[in-house]
Amino acid sequence: MWRPAGIWPIMPGKGWLNALSVTTTKPERHMCATRFFPRLALSWPWWGLWLACLIQTGIATAGAQTLVLAAADSVPTAYMDNGKQTGLLVDVVKEAFKRAGHSVEIRLMPWARCLADARTGHVDGIFSVYQTRERQEFLTYAQEVLITQVQAFFVRKDSSITFDGDLNKLSELRIGIINQTSYGPRLDSALETGLFRKVDTAHSASSNVQKLLHHRVDLIPSYRHVVLDTARTLGIAGEIRELTPAIEAIPSYLAFSNKRDYAAVISAFNQALRAMKKDGTYDAIFAKYLGRP
Repeated sequence: MWRPAGIWPIMPGKGWLNALSVTTTKPERHMCATRFFPRLALSWPWWGLWLACLIQTGIATAGAQTLVLAAADSVPTAYMDNGKQTGLLVDVVKEAFKRAGHSVEIRLMPWARCLADARTGHVDGIFSVYQTRERQEFLTYAQEVLITQVQAFFVRKDSSITFDGDLNKLSELRIGIINQTSYGPRLDSALETGLFRKVDTAHSASSNVQKLLHHRVDLIPSYRHVVLDTARTLGIAGEIRELTPAIEAIPSYLAFSNKRDYAAVISAFNQALRAMKKDGTYDAIFAKYLGRP
């Protein structure tokens, strides 16, 4: 077989000795062997130590990788303000992971994409998310409640619609919801069984509120603070009103994709969030954005 000049094969098991045998004379081979191999032998302990350090560094680096979390772009929980990521849940999550010793990257996106990316493992985790049977198939939830969300109906300010807690009395109305959003067991069940005459789907709280104001829907369900802050951002806070009583209050969580094992991360997060609730940090963050938890 043809080989370029000066390039020779090294036979298995022979290593550098074989290479020397085809490129040097016998005296030269003896000189190289006596000089080179003792040094190589002496260097093996150092090579082993270097390799062990490299492996340990790799393990440490892998353990310290930044966690990528997805959240719906929604005021006041997670949003951009003057080019800076902010929001009450952004602050809570970042502080908890800071205490837990993990760095995080939060990506804001439509809620349907948050769920899709968590399902496929394109992100490590997602917040804040209700527990449903379907979601438990691809998510592992933290035990500590991230936030309890009060779901309520909202209508235009001049609307004559009322609510006494009976969903059946609203069945003839047009309802606006956000794509792939859970509104808690009561309303989710009503939507699944086709209780409402017409259901219109939006991709964000902002577009849902605008549909309400433009008479495309009659009422919208929402986490109370999200819709009120969204309306305030749009400059239309005085044009909508909340119906009472609320639909229900639902605990919401941080959850991780089932594509990898996050047991240790979840345990550390639970411990950090409990500590934040105990020392007042959690309430202080809520007060910063809402005036109260």
